[in-house]
Amino acid sequence: MLIAATVPHNSRKCCIVQAAHFELGKVEDQGVRERMVNLLNHVDHELAKKVAMGIGIPAPTQSVSENHGKSSAALSQENTTKTAKGRKVAILAADGVNGEDVMAIKTALKKAGVQAEIVSKFKGMIKSAEGEEIMVDKTFLTSASVLFDAIYVPGGAESSAALQMQGDAIHFINEAFKHCKPIAATFEGVKLLKNSDIKGVKISDSSIQNDQGVVTAKTIFALNEFTKSFIEAIAQHRFWMRQEKDQVPA
Repeated sequence: MLIAATVPHNSRKCCIVQAAHFELGKVEDQGVRERMVNLLNHVDHELAKKVAMGIGIPAPTQSVSENHGKSSAALSQENTTKTAKGRKVAILAADGVNGEDVMAIKTALKKAGVQAEIVSKFKGMIKSAEGEEIMVDKTFLTSASVLFDAIYVPGGAESSAALQMQGDAIHFINEAFKHCKPIAATFEGVKLLKNSDIKGVKISDSSIQNDQGVVTAKTIFALNEFTKSFIEAIAQHRFWMRQEKDQVPA
């Protein structure tokens, strides 16, 4: 028997509907699409109607689920333990990145049990503003924001300027924001966020700003306070309250 759980936030249900439109919209056999909508109707009548609308199937006229409208706290993500441990962060960087920022954040994330990988335009090495070489783990071509739980953009004027000229880097930010994931940036890295299409959040022009999981600091700040805010945001996992996320192209 299928047990229905009320989705606690409209944005979350919207993501489920969009995923169903994407997957079922590729199914050529109308009978298969109809059967899937019927199965969804056993879970949530309103969900089934919205999915049907997007895949060219007549919407079910009434609920057939005894559990429709009921909820279970045990099935809600809101009741899971909030932890950053096991999460994965993409650090977007290019030549001229502030190496001290990168190392400090990576060290703090590692202590919290978070894996961090450097993502850049090309594989190999990038050179930091201090002249040190930093190994690139992934490229924009071989990776995507959907493979990470959060994004961090470190400082470094040259690095930030290069990333602002790369559509893949902008898309990386846009997509992560649209998927309600935590995003952080420091110093010149904040400019990449300002040049992206993210909307409805405050981005720092000075000290630490944390708005709906977007953690930024443009000027001198306490690193411990910044990393604490970012790690707390990672532990939250998603920020469904971003009202203007659907306006972001991604």
